Amino acid sequence: MDFNSWNIVWSFCFGLLATVIGVGNLLTIWIFLKQRLRKRAHFLLISLAVADLLVGLLTVPLYIAINTALCFGRPYLLGRSVFKLTDIFTGIASISTLAAISLERMYAIGWPFRHRTLNFRVSIFAIAIPWILAAIFTSIRLLLYFSILTLKDVLYCFILFLSTPLLVMCIAYFVIWRKQKTMMGNRNHVVREKRLAKTLFIITAASLLTWLPFQILNLLVIRGELGGFPYINMTVNIIKFLQFSNSLVNVIIYPFRILEFKICLLQILRRWASARGARNEVVPMH
Repeated sequence: MDFNSWNIVWSFCFGLLATVIGVGNLLTIWIFLKQRLRKRAHFLLISLAVADLLVGLLTVPLYIAINTALCFGRPYLLGRSVFKLTDIFTGIASISTLAAISLERMYAIGWPFRHRTLNFRVSIFAIAIPWILAAIFTSIRLLLYFSILTLKDVLYCFILFLSTPLLVMCIAYFVIWRKQKTMMGNRNHVVREKRLAKTLFIITAASLLTWLPFQILNLLVIRGELGGFPYINMTVNIIKFLQFSNSLVNVIIYPFRILEFKICLLQILRRWASARGARNEVVPMH
């Protein structure tokens, strides 16, 4: 089977990924909203889950649709345009929310008393900024269709919009590491905040690994060094699969790192198992 062209295996892999992303992030949102986990530190995690949910519900299915259409010789031009805009919007919203989360953790650990006195408006502002940035760049991408900007200009802007959150995350977690070294004596505050910071650092590190190949691909496209590469389609599919997998990172890590989340998830699984067992139970004949 030729994996350098779109086939049923690629469709199955991306379809399965979309399903797991959608179900996993829906469950994550439900747990945070319904199981009394609506603490300030979790507001941004809910926003992140919403951005990742959109990847599973919109971005990945559109990617499957346009590649399937191209496979049958039907260039789905409108679908490609919608996919690119959706991919950009959800991607920047997700990575920018991760940056906002790192800044929130830095403030919580470095300046705990000020963090506790923050009002609800600050939390709303922190949630809104990543979505506003995503909307801004999506609007910039639209300028390409009107020939106001060139593809190279848009790609440079895209790299800037993705690189800035990554840089912010690195700086924020470096500050957290330095602050923790000087606050080891204050166990009442540090232990819990430190664990959540480690959890979010793991999520951020995993996101860096899934996004970095996509950044490198964009740079190579700008430099025009992929023109004669024979396995370009397979490489793009692998990198896109890795990029989309970023929306599954939080779903995998939360149960192992956040105790309240783990307890709620186990309760849901037990109820589901009990309900399934009750349905399968055979009623004896009298």
